[in-house]
Amino acid sequence: MFLDYRAAYRDRGYRGAQACIRDFIAANGIKILFVAAEPASFHFPLEFFRSLRPAVYTAMLAGDSVYYYGPRDRYYAGAMDLLVSCDSFETAEAFKALGGDAVMFPSACDRGLYRKLPGLEKTIDVSFVGGLAGRRDRAAYLDYLAANGVEVRVYGSGTPGGRVSQAQMVEIFNQSRINLNFTGASVDLRLAAPAPLPPDTKQLKARLAELALCGSFVLSERAPGIERVFRPGEEAVYFDTKEDLLEKTRFYLARAGEREAIAARGYRRALSDYDAGTAIPRLLGEIEARRQAPKTAWSGIPADAVFNKNFASFRVLCLLRHLKRLKFSFALEELLLLVQLRTLDPRQVYDFFIVEIVDKFPRAKALLKKLLLRP
Repeated sequence: MFLDYRAAYRDRGYRGAQACIRDFIAANGIKILFVAAEPASFHFPLEFFRSLRPAVYTAMLAGDSVYYYGPRDRYYAGAMDLLVSCDSFETAEAFKALGGDAVMFPSACDRGLYRKLPGLEKTIDVSFVGGLAGRRDRAAYLDYLAANGVEVRVYGSGTPGGRVSQAQMVEIFNQSRINLNFTGASVDLRLAAPAPLPPDTKQLKARLAELALCGSFVLSERAPGIERVFRPGEEAVYFDTKEDLLEKTRFYLARAGEREAIAARGYRRALSDYDAGTAIPRLLGEIEARRQAPKTAWSGIPADAVFNKNFASFRVLCLLRHLKRLKFSFALEELLLLVQLRTLDPRQVYDFFIVEIVDKFPRAKALLKKLLLRP
C-alpha cells in the first residue's frame, strides 16, 4: 500500500500529516513502514518516527549518500529500525558501526525499460549519455580521449548530441561498443552539512545496472565499493585516471571478443542481482526477516545544530507553500516551530524564496534583476 506523505502534508499540515500516517498504519494493519522521502526533505521530526516503532517496523530508503547521509539520513535512519542504502556500502557499514542496522541495496532497474534490442549493430565506438553542464571532471576525460584520437558520441544536457529520450538512450547503449560511466559527485548541496564535500568524491551510479541490463560493455570510473557491484575485469571494467581510461578504451576497442564476453557476464549478473522484478522482493524478504528478529536498543543520533538548522529552514519552505494555498493555520504551525527552534540557514531560506515566490512571477523577477544590477 502507498501513502503520499507530501499530499498528506499539503492537505493536513505538520501535525495533521503525522496523525494521517498513524491512522493509515492502524486502519490497514501495516506491519512495515518503508519510508522513501525526497532526499532534502525534513517534513517530520525525529520523535515522530521513534514513536511509531513500538507499533510498526520502520525502514528508510536512502540514496545519494555522499550528499545527504551527513546532514540528514543518519538522523532519520537512527529514528527508525533499518537504513537501506542504495548507493553506498561505506554508508551502510558506518551506520552499523554507530549501532544501527543497515543493508546495502544497489539500484535495481526495470528490465522492461533497460533491455537488449535484437538486430541493432554496434555502430558507435564509444558513447556517453549524461549531462556536461558544470561537470568539468567529465569534460576533462572526454576532451582527453578526443585529443588522443578517440571519437566519443556524447548525449545529454549541455552536450553536442543534446537530450535524448528513454528509448533513444537504450538504443545508444545497445549500439555502442564501449559505454562510459563517470562517478564523480558534483551537486551543489543546499543543506547545512557537518563538513564540505571533498572535490574528488565518487559515488555509485544506477547507470551501471542500466547498461548491464542492455547487455552493453561498461567502462566506468572507479568508486568506493564498485567492485562489489560488478567484478572488475570480468563483468565490467574500471579506470582511475585519464591515461588509464585512454589505454583501456583502445584495448577493448581492438578486442571485440574479450569486450563482448565481459558484457555477457555483466548482463547475467544484472539479471541475477539488479532486475527490479527479483531484487525488490528479495529486499522485502530481508526486511521481513529483520522485522521478526529482536530490535536493537540503539536510540539513534539526537538532533544537533546541523539537523536543527536544516529542519528549521525547511519550515520556511513549508510556510511559503501553505501561504500560497491560503492555508493560514498550517502556516502558523510552521511559524511557531521556527520560533521554538531559533535557527535558520540563510542560504536555504533565500533559495526557497526564489523558487517558491520570485520564480513564479517572471516579470517581477526580471524587474528585480534590473533594479539589483542597476549601477
